Amino acid sequence: MVALIQSLIYHQLLDTFHSVLGLTGFVLLCSITMLIAASGYVINDYYDAPIDRINRPQRWIAGNTWTKRHVLIVYFSLLALGAIISVVLAIRLSMMAYLFIYPIAVIGLWLYSFTLKCKPIAGNLWVGLFCAGVVAIVALPDWLAGNQEVISQALWYYCAFAFLTTWYREVVKDLEDVEGDARASCQTFVVRYGLLSGKIMALILGVILVAALYAWDTDQSGSTVKLILTIMQGAVIASMAFVWWASDKVYFHHASLVIKGVMLAGTFILLII
Repeated sequence: MVALIQSLIYHQLLDTFHSVLGLTGFVLLCSITMLIAASGYVINDYYDAPIDRINRPQRWIAGNTWTKRHVLIVYFSLLALGAIISVVLAIRLSMMAYLFIYPIAVIGLWLYSFTLKCKPIAGNLWVGLFCAGVVAIVALPDWLAGNQEVISQALWYYCAFAFLTTWYREVVKDLEDVEGDARASCQTFVVRYGLLSGKIMALILGVILVAALYAWDTDQSGSTVKLILTIMQGAVIASMAFVWWASDKVYFHHASLVIKGVMLAGTFILLII
């Protein structure tokens, strides 16, 4: 998904003929992002083992499918490969001064898995920011080089969309997983303040997401794109209804699936925008 989204952003929302990245630079950047994301999933599974044993017994990896030592070997291997490619890209773009972005992203994902995940708001917010970063990083080299004219305004709409949909889904996921999180003493917003407060938080984010989709809609001229954005707004509202009326985790799961569908529709828009 990272490779697909970044490829669509590069080809659809950047002027590739005048971008400082070039095709080779983009491939390197995309590879780095995938390695960072993969390492984040691996270390998250490592720290999440006690919770996943309760919430996802069929998909419990660290200490079950793999030994924890095996998980750490994979994690550090991914980081090492990503670091090497980052140096190559920085040299290629003459941007060695910005090489610090790689360790910041890595440390940020490690902090999320180690401690932020179980902090109210902070954990969900960080995941949303990372997903927005996956979008924004494609335009970052041109932005830093003062080459902003090659960046389409739609890229910033999509960046906001990625941030808000991810944050919204993370809160819904916490509602779905509240039992396991509570048993593992993971103090998410829902565990600390209760289901009702969690539902209200999710609905607030849902309303903001609908407003953002409406703003994106009004800025478009193509009828097909406007239709898809309108359907997405309706789907978000439907997911909010699932959240509000949910009496067990099944309804929260349905809401999560609807949000995934909205995310997929947003990616599809990149094909036709």
